Amino acid sequence: MRRIVFTLLTVSPLAAWAQSGEIPGRDLLSFPIGLSAEAAALGTTAGSGLWNPATALLPDGFNWRLSVAAMNAPSDIAVSAQLFSITGQWRGTTLGLSVTRASVSNILRTDTDPESIGDPVPYGTTLVSLVAARRLTPHLTVGFAVRQRSGSLDDVSKSGFSADFGVLAEQLTPFDLRIGASSFLLTPGGAASERASWLFGLDGRVIGADSTHSVRVGYSLQVAQSLFTEHYVFASARWAGLEVRGGPVQTDIFGSANLRMRLGIILHYGGYNIGVAREDGVNGLAPTYQFSLTSLLK
Repeated sequence: MRRIVFTLLTVSPLAAWAQSGEIPGRDLLSFPIGLSAEAAALGTTAGSGLWNPATALLPDGFNWRLSVAAMNAPSDIAVSAQLFSITGQWRGTTLGLSVTRASVSNILRTDTDPESIGDPVPYGTTLVSLVAARRLTPHLTVGFAVRQRSGSLDDVSKSGFSADFGVLAEQLTPFDLRIGASSFLLTPGGAASERASWLFGLDGRVIGADSTHSVRVGYSLQVAQSLFTEHYVFASARWAGLEVRGGPVQTDIFGSANLRMRLGIILHYGGYNIGVAREDGVNGLAPTYQFSLTSLLK
């Protein structure tokens, strides 16, 4: 899905963006940056609040969280992304700051023939988010984020603001059901500078007596305005400090669909979470890889 967009950009990028009020680089944020094969609306491992501000809430007993994440793709995709976030506790509210950067290298500059001329076309985006999350009841957390995104494509650069909200309900029913929902890059006033996404996810425990020794199954949906729709059916199994997640992902875009696998392994040790994830490529392209490291501090 993302690779189709990149191909179109190499054909006529400047003409497309010059006639559009949108900020360049929105498609680079369709990758699951900072997630270890999690549903985006439920992604609490890194706790950055990037996809759902409510997931930034700090666990009881901790006052700070530092998270870093990186995504790498092989040369046939040439995409890379990095995420850094810090969250802290203040009067029962978790406040956080995150910076996300994604870019594409090796977009060749051409004229009337396939031979490249000059330097490659720079293409990237940076997203800065200020997040607040608070637990309203023992089972319900709400979150809010204000974001500033800038993007550039060759000599075209634009920026704009968005505001997002999210909810996360946990420990519902005897199956320990979790339900999360959020917006992503929702532009106030309905301005057309961003293409917003709506995210939804749920999962529940089917085997096990507690969260550290269990098997869970779930479903995730992401709808990006005029871009794509993503369905993710997943399962996770955790035994003490080791957790494995994954399942099939289907993306519908431009009237067609592609199906691929997403897999992740997470190590929970003390106040640290280390995650590695792999997502298959489509149309013969190589897979992408995610890495995340989170430290909880008292």
